Amino acid sequence: SSAADRDPSVAQAAAAASLKQNLEHIRLAQVGAELKRFQLLKKLDSLKTRRNFELGESVLASLYGIRTYFGHCSDLVQGITPRLGQLQDQQTASRAKFDSQKREWDRKEKGLSEAVNEVGRAATNAANIAEAISQGQGSGVGQSINANQPTSLEAIEDEVKLWHLPQLMAESSQYEREPTEGVEVEGWLYKKASSRMSMNSWNKRWFILDRSGLYYLKGGVLTESGNRTTGQSGPNAGVLERVKVCDIVLCTVREVAEKSGGKGNQSSTRFCFEIISPNSRTYLLQACGPAEYRMWVDGIRSCLEKQLSLGNVPTDEMLMVSGMKKSARKSPSELELKPPTPRVSDNGTNSQDICRQSSAEGQSSRLPQKNPAVKKILRANPACADCGAKNPDWISLNLGIVVCIDCSGVHRSLGVHLSKVRSVRLDDLSDAEGKLLLALGNDKANKIWEAGLSHQKGWKRPTPEDSRAVKENWIKSKYEWRGFIEYSDADGNDKEREEKFSRDLYAAARRGDVEAAAEAIAKGANVQWQNGDDGDKTALHVCAISHPSQDGQPWTGVECAELLIQNGAKVDTRDKDHQSSLDICLVGDGHHDMVTYLTSKVS
Repeated sequence: SSAADRDPSVAQAAAAASLKQNLEHIRLAQVGAELKRFQLLKKLDSLKTRRNFELGESVLASLYGIRTYFGHCSDLVQGITPRLGQLQDQQTASRAKFDSQKREWDRKEKGLSEAVNEVGRAATNAANIAEAISQGQGSGVGQSINANQPTSLEAIEDEVKLWHLPQLMAESSQYEREPTEGVEVEGWLYKKASSRMSMNSWNKRWFILDRSGLYYLKGGVLTESGNRTTGQSGPNAGVLERVKVCDIVLCTVREVAEKSGGKGNQSSTRFCFEIISPNSRTYLLQACGPAEYRMWVDGIRSCLEKQLSLGNVPTDEMLMVSGMKKSARKSPSELELKPPTPRVSDNGTNSQDICRQSSAEGQSSRLPQKNPAVKKILRANPACADCGAKNPDWISLNLGIVVCIDCSGVHRSLGVHLSKVRSVRLDDLSDAEGKLLLALGNDKANKIWEAGLSHQKGWKRPTPEDSRAVKENWIKSKYEWRGFIEYSDADGNDKEREEKFSRDLYAAARRGDVEAAAEAIAKGANVQWQNGDDGDKTALHVCAISHPSQDGQPWTGVECAELLIQNGAKVDTRDKDHQSSLDICLVGDGHHDMVTYLTSKVS
């Protein structure tokens, strides 16, 4: 500034330079403002332009999504269209079937109503006649009516057609029950109770007569769905027990004479007959009328005659003749299970000719072939598993033991959920059942069921000479209460034991080890237990894919599977992948024998 003070020209130049600097700053500010304005215009124009195409793109994307969704729906509809057509056809057929059945039921109801009206008119006429006679109208028509009135019970029943009522109702409704295959006669009978302490002296039971024996159904409740159930839980829940009365070749039927109760009344022995068999108690049965009475008596006798004509006669060794000691019977190993030799009847006809004639009438002329394993089973088990009686000939399938006839009766009283009793003489054993009995037997089973007997004070095995009460106490303690099984402290309490032994059973079934499986079942394993660590498979699932071991030991997979099924295992139980034991056997390359066995169980 001192220079500017000294020189005016310098001061003028400095002012010009300062002005120029200010102008450049103004110019720069104007250019920056123009740039900002341009950028703002550009942004506004960009937003306006993008708004148009981005909105359109979004709409198009949504439309494409909707089109794809409905395209999938269209494909799905096209895929289920045939199934919808099938369902529609099924529904149409069901409705047509319902309409036809409804017409049929209406027609039968109309017939029944007409029959009821006819019976009602007869009842009204009977009431009028009774009233007329009671009022003393004994002249004219009343006298003739009084003279023609029957006085005996049978004559009155014939006149009112009391016993023809079921036939009348059946004809009126035109209802005919489809016969059961293999059953000769079946229907309701009243059974006299064997116990004097029974509340009901007579029980109504459904009896079944086939070519081999007489049975009746016991227990069960008819549910709303039409199925009979016992109300029990467990593997045998819902099963209606089939009780065998007798074998047809070992029984005889005796008609019970009617006893007069005085003044034309009859006692409760009308239409009664007895079933007498050497191997079971006598049954007193009562039919629901004369027609059914003759049907049952003649049916049983006809069945017996057919069996005898076929030569199917029990040998003396099969029966317990009165006064004969048990030791006098032949040894099972000495008894040959062969068809009887041809016999000649009184008219000179050979029994083989009779068999051929029966075959022409639809009856088989060949005797059922006994399982060849029967003789091996009897030789391997010469004494009863429970009392030690010689030459036992009864078996318990699920326990794998052979018992005498006295102990078999106690086993039957335990129920089929504990012991399934069969006769090796009268019942046919399947190959799997025979293999199971050979794989277990009395010695191996008793090592399991009596392992802890030495720790139980005061107990000893009964002898053949002991009473039935002693044997029953022993058998129930042994099998029902499991009192002689040996447990260890490591087995835990009851709940822990079930889990532990169920896993032991699972492992044994995987190996096909029938002895280990029998021990686990005896100790309380649940055969239907599903292993959550292995896809909810049961012991039968893993047994189905078991294979022979590499050490050359015999494979007992089929025997193990039979043991499981005999003790309540279900073939159709599904695992986590919805596969049954047969499915796993087929998919998992199971043994050929196992595939054949499980297929037979399913079919």
